[in-house]
Amino acid sequence: MQAKRWLELFSLFIVLPLLFLAGVKQFGPYLLVLLAGVGGVCLWLLVSDQTFKRVRLWNWQEGKPHLKASLRLFLPWALATAAIVYFWLPESFLQWPAEQTSLWLLTLLLYPLFSVIPQEIIYRTFFFHRYKAILPTHSLRLGASTFLFGFAHAIYGNWLAVALSAVGGAMFGMRYLQSRSTAVVVIEHSLWGCFLFTIGLGSYLSLQHTV
Repeated sequence: MQAKRWLELFSLFIVLPLLFLAGVKQFGPYLLVLLAGVGGVCLWLLVSDQTFKRVRLWNWQEGKPHLKASLRLFLPWALATAAIVYFWLPESFLQWPAEQTSLWLLTLLLYPLFSVIPQEIIYRTFFFHRYKAILPTHSLRLGASTFLFGFAHAIYGNWLAVALSAVGGAMFGMRYLQSRSTAVVVIEHSLWGCFLFTIGLGSYLSLQHTV
């Protein structure tokens, strides 16, 4: 059983991203479709598992306090991040809202629904439940999930996407462990993602210059 789980983990979280990276020019336009498909399969496996507590998909009762904590974390670090982009990448600062307004607005609308939700189902809810037998401690699952989440973003072809995603993966993974709520982590992930797209890092977190 453990060998099968390891094979599944390796295939889904290492082989699949590598295959996508190898064919990014051909398959890049279908990234959201692929994410939705994999997310749907992972969700089906979760709800079909008698040992999975479905309440963790929302869990507002336990999750609400962690929303406030996520906002307290977001505000100072968002200001610091905006300042870094302003001084380090002044030509990119607020570029999408100013120069690609339609793309920016479409991203703010579609990103949480078709990117964040599948990612959080796959890399947090599914990963933390599915691989308990082979990664028996919270720290092991958090570390593996963080690494693999950053690794998956190598498809964007730049180190910044990998680094930002690894930091985000650690933050979202910790939040999921604390709140046991996919919904809470989806909100936090959406907040950070939309903010980064807004302040000028959208080109590093999309395939528009890769495909």
